[in-house]
Amino acid sequence: HKGRNFHPMNLRDKLKENTILLPIQVSTQSEAIQELLVHLQSIDKLSTTSKLYAAITEKEKTLPSAAGRGIAYPHFTSMEIDELVCVLGISKEGLEFNAPDGQLCHLILLTLSPNEDPCEHRKFITRFRIMFENPEVRFGLLEANHTSEIINIIQNWEDDEAKTDDLS
Repeated sequence: HKGRNFHPMNLRDKLKENTILLPIQVSTQSEAIQELLVHLQSIDKLSTTSKLYAAITEKEKTLPSAAGRGIAYPHFTSMEIDELVCVLGISKEGLEFNAPDGQLCHLILLTLSPNEDPCEHRKFITRFRIMFENPEVRFGLLEANHTSEIINIIQNWEDDEAKTDDLS
């Protein structure tokens, strides 16, 4: 574990073709959460979704995951996984997610942490948030029509970040 802290968590380690859902087909917050969980089930990350669905939708009532600017970060822990699991859903129309700024949500980054490491998602979300604050990136993600475009945007941003880190 010695060199572990020197490698930033890469978004593209977790956000791949099979963990990006474009577009989300549904129109409500609870359906979107369900669709993302079912997607994780379909790629064998989860065996069942009902408990997580109930837990996440319940948590949304008291702690909404929408951060404003069109993005939400629903999160929960699961005993089924042993490392961070992420799925990014993109809605062209936008979904009502009780955002603090009243805006519709277009990006939903659902993260599941293993029970043993319930905070593992924080670094990942922080990194995603930094990327999403870049107006070009934000526009690109919302305009993209294919998962490959999303992957390219993330990769380009991470490559630029790495260059910047090397210069400082």
